[in-house]
Amino acid sequence: MRIGILGGPGSCPGAPFDDAIRRLGAELDRRHWGMVLGIPGPVASDITRPGADVVEVFPRGAQPCTAAADRRVVDGPTGRMDTVRLLSDAVVLLPGGIDVLADLLALLTEQALGLNNKPCGVLDPDRLLDPLAEQLTALERAGLLAAPLLRAGDGALLLDHLAAWRPGGGGEVREEVVWLRVNDSSLALLPTPMGLGLPGGLRQPGERGAVALCRLMAQHWSVRLRPDQLRPVAALMVPDAEGGWRRVSCYRADGPQPVLPGAVSHPLGETAACEPATAALQDLLRRGLLS
Repeated sequence: MRIGILGGPGSCPGAPFDDAIRRLGAELDRRHWGMVLGIPGPVASDITRPGADVVEVFPRGAQPCTAAADRRVVDGPTGRMDTVRLLSDAVVLLPGGIDVLADLLALLTEQALGLNNKPCGVLDPDRLLDPLAEQLTALERAGLLAAPLLRAGDGALLLDHLAAWRPGGGGEVREEVVWLRVNDSSLALLPTPMGLGLPGGLRQPGERGAVALCRLMAQHWSVRLRPDQLRPVAALMVPDAEGGWRRVSCYRADGPQPVLPGAVSHPLGETAACEPATAALQDLLRRGLLS
């Protein structure tokens, strides 16, 4: 999985919070999960580890806060949240001021309305959000629109909550990686029983996404890619034919694009004849949300 991280306190977070942040970073590293960081400098430094799979997202005009090789510059707070959410399988919010609370409520509202099929959770070692959790429970009991607040003071427990979350509550999840190859306003796709699909396949447990994709491309299509050549462009959660879910990490490759044997050329943004994950990605392309 790739976890987006938003929010964060001011300049004096305090010892309990600092310790919780460091343990969250250590747990992400232990699980070999990637990160998409949209948080301020001191917190970003605490959560990252040397060699970690990190994308840093920061506003135009600001300075990067980590040594991440993959950096995305965005226009303001809204662009930061949209980019973090697009690239992540789940979002962790760190408690902060009213701006962070607004982001959390926006994510929970989308989830309640069925507009977002990715979970969000809060690392809350000081239990600052107890009143909000109580209010959301009261809304649910009254039969009003609400969404569950995934929350924990311990990073490992919070990540467990996020990994176990399912849209609609159930179903197994398959972890997949795919390659987005764009050439002359068209997408290289492969015929499959479900429709035209992106090249890729299942990720092995504990395998980083870029490493998995390089392995699969070499094994199945004799296409040579390097992990440092790949950058994530989207994380998707789509239903499969057996009632479960597919968590699909999509990558683009920098530099010359190898030829993909057996591929057909399909217009960018055209969902006709595409299998569900490819159709979802094509919709993002059509709306201009991928860079």
